[in-house]
Amino acid sequence: MKILFDETYTSNDGKRASRNIWYGDADISVDGEYGKTINLTEDFMNNLCEIIKNDLSKNTANAPTETNWYFYGSAVTKETIGNNTPPIIMVRERSDEFITNFNISDHDFAVNMDAILLFKADFEKRLASH
Repeated sequence: MKILFDETYTSNDGKRASRNIWYGDADISVDGEYGKTINLTEDFMNNLCEIIKNDLSKNTANAPTETNWYFYGSAVTKETIGNNTPPIIMVRERSDEFITNFNISDHDFAVNMDAILLFKADFEKRLASH
């Protein structure tokens, strides 16, 4: 994975600062029987946790009130209506609480939803324990 952008936005009143970090080329997809599918492994989860932990350790003197990560998959899946959709994993940390969300293709929804929900639950637990 490579970092694409790391930007912080401060609210007009100066009370909130949102740090947003975009990563590209996340190796999430593998070839499956019906096309590209998300392959969420333990190693991938460990890698994401390390990246997040390292990012949170930076800027501690002027810490943002929330941090958001966007991990873009390196492969795309063609959807039924013809769009090409890369898998995107999004993570938000605010007040030491983590929320994750996935943007996925209709194909990944049909084929991988159970694995995605399990990964999401385990990932949030692991992030909370750091």
